[in-house]
Amino acid sequence: MPDVVFDIIGTCIGYDVMLNAIESRLGMKLLHYHINKYLFFDAWGTACERDFSYLSQIGDYQPTKKILKATFFRTLHHAGVPDPKSFATEEDLDYLCAEWLKLKARPELAAMWKLLRDNGFTIWCLTDGDKERVKGYFKNSSIEMPEENIVSCDSLKIGKPAPEVYKYMLEKIPGKGKDAWFAAAHMWDCRAAKKAGFYTAWTDVYEKYPCEEIFGEPDIIAGSLIDMAEKIVQKYESL
Repeated sequence: MPDVVFDIIGTCIGYDVMLNAIESRLGMKLLHYHINKYLFFDAWGTACERDFSYLSQIGDYQPTKKILKATFFRTLHHAGVPDPKSFATEEDLDYLCAEWLKLKARPELAAMWKLLRDNGFTIWCLTDGDKERVKGYFKNSSIEMPEENIVSCDSLKIGKPAPEVYKYMLEKIPGKGKDAWFAAAHMWDCRAAKKAGFYTAWTDVYEKYPCEEIFGEPDIIAGSLIDMAEKIVQKYESL
């Protein structure tokens, strides 16, 4: 039976809750410095992902929620705020980190997973987020996901995109060859999974542009989540 391993945060779980939180807490102050909330959030999240990956590479793995909190004021500094710790308070940061726990599924997620399951696919989750937080996202969205099918890098003490993470998933799932799929909205994630031996599917719901000139081509490039699921089923049946 075929398996699909999904990246979670950014792919299955959207960022609208966090963007709204930034707007409500810091929106007017960001505008004073001509800082776009979307760019600020992207810079903050990207800084978190980078430091998470770098620390993992040097053998000093630390959870993403700790890194997210630590990089907040630094991101404000790089965004052009002269005195970040006067601009925002620890209470502001605590509020935003609490809202990070309230993220919800993208609207198409339940229907996408149903389509795949109806066609015989087993769904897995592979995340840099901690397991309890990811379980909370599904609970926030009234979506059921078997706990045993959620794999957090916290349990491995090494983060994506380290090759060992994807190899671990290949060994964990029963699917091999054409039965093993990896789906993500991050091209770097797809690239790493493909090198490990997965068939890969990328959706443009987050990055929009695949930048194939640096990442190469995944097996599937899709628009919406539903489009990605339909293309996975079609591609699998044609292999």
